[in-house]
Amino acid sequence: MATDKRMSKAQIITELSDKTGVAKKDVQNLLTELLTLVERELGEKGPGEFVVPDLVKLKVKQVPAQAARKGIDPFTKQEREFPAKPASRKVKASVQKRLRSL
Repeated sequence: MATDKRMSKAQIITELSDKTGVAKKDVQNLLTELLTLVERELGEKGPGEFVVPDLVKLKVKQVPAQAARKGIDPFTKQEREFPAKPASRKVKASVQKRLRSL
C-alpha cells in the first residue's frame, strides 16, 4: 500500500489501537510517556543517547560556539563579517539494522 502522504498522529494512534486491541487513550498515553522518557534521556542531565529498539537511535551532539569572523560572502564575493554563533545541542537520528533493508 503506497501512498503519497504520511500518516497523521491520529491515524497512527488508530492503527496501533486496532492492531493491538489496546484502547486509543492508552496508546496516546504510551506515546506521551515515550516522549517524556526521550526528553529526559536527551536532556542536560541525561546520558545524551536513546534507542528505540529495532527502530532508531537518537544522540545529542554538542556543537561548540563559533567566534565572529571575517570572510568572503559566497553570494556577493565581497568581504564581510560573519556574526558569532552560540554553542548548541543538536539531536542526530540513525536507523537501526532492521530498518536499513527497507
